[in-house]
Amino acid sequence: MRFRKLNATFGALERRSISFSPGLNIIEAPNEAGKSTLSAFLRTMLYGLPTRDRGALADKNRYLPWSGLPMQGTLELSDENYGDITLQRDTARANSPMGRFSATRAGTGDEVAGLTGADCGEALLGVPREVYERSAFIRQSGLAIDPDAELERRVAALITTGEEGTSYSEASAILRKQLNNRRSNARNGRIPALEREIEADEAALNELRSLQAERSSAEAQLAALRETEAALRRDLATHDVADRQEQYSARKKAKQDAEDAAREARVFRRMLEDSHVPTQDVLEENRGRLRTMEDLAQQQRDAAGMQEAAKAALDEFNAHHKTPYALFAVLCALGALLSVASPVLYTNFTQQSIGTYYWYGLLPAALFAALFAVVWQKRRKTLTQQAALKKGLQEAEAACTALRAQIERTAELVYAAIPAGDAVSANAYVHENLARYDTLKKMEAEAQNKRQYYEEHPQPEIKGIPVKPVQRPERGREALQYELDRAVAQRSEAKSRVDYISGRLRAVGDPGEMEAALAQKREALADLQAEYDAIALAMDTLDHANTVLQSRFSPELGKRAAAYFSALTGGKYEGVVLDRAFHALTTEAGESVERNAALLSQGAGDQLYLAVRLAICDLVLPAEKHIPLVLDDALINFDDKRCAAALELLVKAAETRQILLLTCQHREAAYLAGRDNVTILSL
Repeated sequence: MRFRKLNATFGALERRSISFSPGLNIIEAPNEAGKSTLSAFLRTMLYGLPTRDRGALADKNRYLPWSGLPMQGTLELSDENYGDITLQRDTARANSPMGRFSATRAGTGDEVAGLTGADCGEALLGVPREVYERSAFIRQSGLAIDPDAELERRVAALITTGEEGTSYSEASAILRKQLNNRRSNARNGRIPALEREIEADEAALNELRSLQAERSSAEAQLAALRETEAALRRDLATHDVADRQEQYSARKKAKQDAEDAAREARVFRRMLEDSHVPTQDVLEENRGRLRTMEDLAQQQRDAAGMQEAAKAALDEFNAHHKTPYALFAVLCALGALLSVASPVLYTNFTQQSIGTYYWYGLLPAALFAALFAVVWQKRRKTLTQQAALKKGLQEAEAACTALRAQIERTAELVYAAIPAGDAVSANAYVHENLARYDTLKKMEAEAQNKRQYYEEHPQPEIKGIPVKPVQRPERGREALQYELDRAVAQRSEAKSRVDYISGRLRAVGDPGEMEAALAQKREALADLQAEYDAIALAMDTLDHANTVLQSRFSPELGKRAAAYFSALTGGKYEGVVLDRAFHALTTEAGESVERNAALLSQGAGDQLYLAVRLAICDLVLPAEKHIPLVLDDALINFDDKRCAAALELLVKAAETRQILLLTCQHREAAYLAGRDNVTILSL
């Protein structure tokens, strides 16, 4: 099989077309021009794009076209079995890039039967994707080979029995997987899991039995609390019946009391009316008059006392003021006249000049005049005081007379309304009958209150009330209600506990089913343990067989790889040994000490694994398929001499298969310029 032409919209390649020739195709391109993308496109066209890979480095994300166009492409190839065909893959759905596939014959466009998107590569190349990627498809920095069961099986088949059904690593992995499936350590595997399940089931069964006993106890407690609650409710109901009986009796008694009180008030009022007792207003009015008479009598007594006091004061004043102030005044006036007249008469009789004698008479006259003024003023004051005392006495006498007349008029009004002959009897009569009216008022008020009390308390429901009085419980209503509330709370808690335990029991399961399941698990555990022992024995046997096979695995592949490695290194290395994991050891010519490939230089290591790759292609790939070899910068770490040796090997290999060598350098093209069966391309 060989590639003829591709057209790709894939990663950095946008609608790029490249035609390939038979033999060795050297494709030159600088870094980041799309060499690795081209090789990935070829692999994708053959085997499809893995869509289950996740992350930014997954092919479906890594090779999205930079332009944003859908991922698509065609690959024209020639095959001995199918002829010239065209493979096409494109993107029909965003979540399935390159998911739509078709294979048509060149020139006719007819569908190629037997080729699908899933098995196209294996049908054309004769090997699955894993083998192709570890042999003829060499990616950049991917010369080293990681082990794969399919590749190991093919190598082992070709160098041992010729059958492709044998792979120690696959068989060992299967057995170890089965062994780990049963027990990988103390915590992982079906056996520990089953042991934990059995332990958990046993604990659950024990818990179930414990829960059943706990539920029985909780249900008994719940039943007892319900009986207690019912008894308390019956006692409270008895209190209710007794209360209703008492309410009924109390209302009946209140009605009788109201009627009796009203009747007594009516009898008492009728008695007052029959006794011709004046009305309460008349009594109140005359009680006021009697009080007025008492006040007037007191005022009269006070006025009489004032009258006596005024008379006594006047008598006492008169007794103390009997001096003849009028006579004294006349005498003083005569004395003054005589004192004035004496000098005049004397001078007339004696015919003398009045001169000095004038002053002898004027001085006594002035004295008698002053004495006259004093006596006269005293007399006026006494008369004024005496007049005032007389007036007070007259006023007191007038007040006594007026009060006496007012008392007599008030008494006439009282005695006209009250059957009494004096004030004392009238006062007693008024007080007595007013007290009787107060009693009547109280009786009527009490009758009204009792009537109102009776009307404000409606008749209780008498239906269902027994006629015979019930006996109240010993405990009062408050104590019973307290006990009932506590019992209800305890019953609710007990009910919740029963429900919780019942829920736990339902969650745990049926004991019979659990015991049956536990027995099955114990039996299954015994079977698993027997299988584990058998698998362990099989692994021991397989390890022994692998030791025997190991001695036969390496020589043939190592022999072919050594020939290629010797050619690549100019004969410096002549021996190559590979284990089943494709870890390589090599020996230099003339030496016996093996060197690990990891200890070689980067270039020598790449040359060793290129030799191993070519040897694998010789041994593993179907010769009749002539599978193309794709190398992406596989020679980049080779020096010029060993690069030339590698190119000579590739030119020779290109005689039987198509080779695509992608490189970022020009030395390969320069070295092979003009050689037959070599085509130089530029990407």
